[in-house]
Amino acid sequence: MLKFISKLQWLFWVGFLGVFFDNQYLTLFFLFGLCGFANVFSPMRNNIQNLMFLGQNLWMLVGILIAHFRHGFKLPDKNSYKPQVQYSLPFDGEWYIANGGVDKETSHSWFLPSQRYAYDFFIMNNEETTFSGEREQLENYFCFAENVLAPADGVVISAVSHFPNTPIIAEGQVDCTASDVRGNHIIIRHSKHEYSMIAHLLPESICVKKGDSVSRGQVIAKCGNSGNTSEPHIHFQIQYGKSFAISAGLPVLFAHIIVDGKKTPQGFITNGHYVKNDDLI
Repeated sequence: MLKFISKLQWLFWVGFLGVFFDNQYLTLFFLFGLCGFANVFSPMRNNIQNLMFLGQNLWMLVGILIAHFRHGFKLPDKNSYKPQVQYSLPFDGEWYIANGGVDKETSHSWFLPSQRYAYDFFIMNNEETTFSGEREQLENYFCFAENVLAPADGVVISAVSHFPNTPIIAEGQVDCTASDVRGNHIIIRHSKHEYSMIAHLLPESICVKKGDSVSRGQVIAKCGNSGNTSEPHIHFQIQYGKSFAISAGLPVLFAHIIVDGKKTPQGFITNGHYVKNDDLI
């Protein structure tokens, strides 16, 4: 089976036709490059965790097509989708938006529908660095073990807290030790078709469970480095359903926040800016 999957990686090259002809659907073939991981895992076919990680990546690949199909090949965007809920930022204090936006140019992962409108948040100092001291030590990162907050009222659908932190290796590289790219994470239902997903949480830090009702601003976990991540940060997204793999991402309408020191009653945010909740509201 793994040998067959590894052969699919050659479909990766079809993606270049999408670039040449500016066809986003053909560019989806780039994701078949993930099948190359089968060669890596083939000597470890008895390692269930590695196979689960590979399986999730392949399911995410299939999920791209499912998400497009479910929305009639017209995914939600900031112009066509009317948000059902206004959200707060899922943290205290001022953080930096490293990745994320509401258009193709600023998107976290434009060709992954579930993560199209996702955000990665870090804490940076005046020198624009995210840590102090040895970069390999998780405790040296400013956001490590900081509180994570519920972005709006809702009900917890899933809470996973048993994955270890991913060790930090060479800059920009990841040695994921979890079978789930999200690592420890929480999914909250806020309305019929709006679910928040917060990932890379600190092991055993989640203080809510499936079925719990949560309130906007409630502490629900701490920031960690679990899953497929190169350094501690908060990954945050709103998705159309509870499934991470097949649910389309939704533009996030934030309310009562401060962007680069300017009060913003409501609006979308994009990478390259410092943001925090307006505590006076």
